[in-house]
Amino acid sequence: MTKTKYLLYDFKVLLDGKYTYWYKTDNKYFSSTKPPQHILSKNNSQKESLDGIETFENPWIEWKSNDIQKISSKDGVCINYLKSLDNDYIVIQEDLKLLEIYTYLVENLDISKAFGFETIKQWHKMIFSSIYPFAGELRTVNMSKGSGSEAWEWRLDFLRGLPEFDNFLKEISIKEYGEDIDSISSDLSKLISDFLFIHPFREGNGRLSRLICDIILAKNGFPMIGLKLKRGDNYIQRVHEGYECNYKPMNELLKSKIKEELMIE
Repeated sequence: MTKTKYLLYDFKVLLDGKYTYWYKTDNKYFSSTKPPQHILSKNNSQKESLDGIETFENPWIEWKSNDIQKISSKDGVCINYLKSLDNDYIVIQEDLKLLEIYTYLVENLDISKAFGFETIKQWHKMIFSSIYPFAGELRTVNMSKGSGSEAWEWRLDFLRGLPEFDNFLKEISIKEYGEDIDSISSDLSKLISDFLFIHPFREGNGRLSRLICDIILAKNGFPMIGLKLKRGDNYIQRVHEGYECNYKPMNELLKSKIKEELMIE
């Protein structure tokens, strides 16, 4: 942890196993929010004095950057409106917002119309606007995640693939598949793999790829399977095969999940 003379936040508090940071400088990146009284009353902030100036541990790397997407903890947690470094807690909040948007789209989306990447940006903002200050914005940083066989780096130049992806998305979002499981699973395997290769957003790409998949399935009368795609299905390995334009492994997974939901052997 680095120390600074600047009051980056008023205090941190450990509550129910989660660290929450309340910022003095909220107006730099966030709308100012007063901590609720029940947290204030349990404040166990770690304050020190240096030459008469109160200092605080700064959990954020690149705090002074003008690009908020660069600001994260040493463990890779992006700065967030939840003011938390607890990744498990953040993931739960992301999942809850995702389910809200599933419900909203099922009830309100006009399935007769095609949609493209601009619509996906709107969905991203709807899901993450209460969690990340960069919701709905394109990625501005190179990213890397995982280790070993699951390691991957997404460079900024991958974003050049967005126009081609946009055209493909518009094409299949209006396509009528009837009962052709082979055809829709083939198209969706390419869609998911290409979207995740481009990695257009700082956070939430996996969730968005599966949401897009589910919406296209639902438009064609197929069951949604996005929430059923798990690591136990060798999902990450199949995605990486798709990065090399080998869509067969992902195609096989999608097809099996659709048939499983339809109870087809």
